Amino acid sequence: MRIHRLLPVSQANGPGSRFVLWVQGCSRQCAGCFNPNTHSHYEGYEFSVSEIISQIPFAEVCGITISGGEPFEQPYELALLLNETGRRGLNRLVYTGFTYEELNQHESLKIRESLFLIDMLIDGPFEREKLSDMQWTGSANQRVLELHHGKIKIIYGKNDIGSNASIDCELIIDQAGHVTVTGLIDSKSIVE
Repeated sequence: MRIHRLLPVSQANGPGSRFVLWVQGCSRQCAGCFNPNTHSHYEGYEFSVSEIISQIPFAEVCGITISGGEPFEQPYELALLLNETGRRGLNRLVYTGFTYEELNQHESLKIRESLFLIDMLIDGPFEREKLSDMQWTGSANQRVLELHHGKIKIIYGKNDIGSNASIDCELIIDQAGHVTVTGLIDSKSIVE
């Protein structure tokens, strides 16, 4: 699987503590994307699914978040990773620029299989002119969907997410002094 970055533990990329993986490669290349460095299909690092699994601190996280880039552009690896992390009891959240309906009608069986393995899907292309007030989404057209073996429940707002909601943004400074900012910053709350 071509990966842009891994983050062992995050509180800002879905409910609870999560292992976060950003895939490398996205053909959609939405204007104003938060992660334009993930667009190229020729950058990043190759990891096998077993190498990714070996990086997950299972005792510290309750879920995995797969973002990008576009995860569904690597359908075989995505399905295998979702299957393996689900077997180990992790909640699985995936971000995509496609809508659920587009993915569900796709000709690839691996893409449709992945929909049966995902617990939460945040779908839709990023549209920078549509500001979002819902946790974990970048623009207002995006939806947070709970998936249960192909059936969906649309979550409409922060209050619908419930007590599992985590923080919106986090700043991580590692021992070497490298800074990681992850999650989504509410532009209305920034103080200058």
